[in-house]
Amino acid sequence: MAYKILYVEDQKTDSRELDLKALGFEVESYDPSSDLSEILGKLNNIDALILDYRLTNGEKHACFDAPTIAATLRSKHTTDFKERPIILMSNEDVIVDYYKDFTNQDLFDFAISKKDFLGNKEKFKNYLTSFVEAYSKIKTDNFDLLKIFQINSSESGLIHTQIKSKLKSKEGFIYEHSRLINDTIINAIGTLIGEDILAARLGISKDSKDWAVVLDSLKDAKYFGIFSDIHSRWWMDKVNFWWENVIEFETPLRRLNAEERVNVIKTKLSLDDLNPSVKTEYSTSSNFWTICKFSNKPLDPFDGIELLKKDYLPWQEKEYISFDSALTEIEKFKNIISEIDKKAIRELANKVNTNG
Repeated sequence: MAYKILYVEDQKTDSRELDLKALGFEVESYDPSSDLSEILGKLNNIDALILDYRLTNGEKHACFDAPTIAATLRSKHTTDFKERPIILMSNEDVIVDYYKDFTNQDLFDFAISKKDFLGNKEKFKNYLTSFVEAYSKIKTDNFDLLKIFQINSSESGLIHTQIKSKLKSKEGFIYEHSRLINDTIINAIGTLIGEDILAARLGISKDSKDWAVVLDSLKDAKYFGIFSDIHSRWWMDKVNFWWENVIEFETPLRRLNAEERVNVIKTKLSLDDLNPSVKTEYSTSSNFWTICKFSNKPLDPFDGIELLKKDYLPWQEKEYISFDSALTEIEKFKNIISEIDKKAIRELANKVNTNG
């Protein structure tokens, strides 16, 4: 089935419309006027809305931009109003400003620059399709978390009690469910983990030829809920269960270094080509448990520099960068690391420069 998109843009959209149609979508382009009700009247039969950020330069002289439309739609929580994904697609500098503006970030399901769209149209198609289908599933499943996360009643303990509480408070609001799951569970470390974190915690280099065999052994730990079509994730509790009951090793993963973990897995699964991950230059431990936020390389949190966020939710683990990344990318992270860590980075930089 071809999903229907309303593309709101104040400039000529012929090429973009053709691009979207070539991806298999039904597309209607619209240059908005100053009458916001006109846009609302076009939403009944669409599956997703794509908005350019600036909408005031068109022939119809709209007096509002994308956040105004999105805010209006997000407030229309009535029984006869169909919620649908809202995507921001604009010029790159606008997208950068969008990510700096926390007041607008809770209005759109995701944002993409026109340049990135043109550079990877298939990825955009997969993302948009995933969001449309996530909205549909949340509604069809009537906000049943077991169905949304694709687990059975005996596995309900996989979902953190605070997640259940948060989602229960947002029951009836599809976008709020979708956003919380995507932003704070799928795209975070904690209840679910991605492949890089999984490899780090098993101590395995993903370049190993037998990595695929290990992933197959972990198939029962795989996450199959909404957004699993665009993000490969594993339940960490099920990974621990696999370690205890499939690998049958009593010592917790966290207490072993990478080489020890790999040796245990190689022996149990009778594998030949499985190599341990190696630590970064300025790390001291291979008891990996996370990854560097910048390089994605495995990292023991004790070797990392904690990124200071406004808040971590109860089910989320802290994020770090390695000292290696900090030395080369300090400008990118300087506003979200502590003064003590900045001092440690300066001292390491001086030592590196002194030693040549």
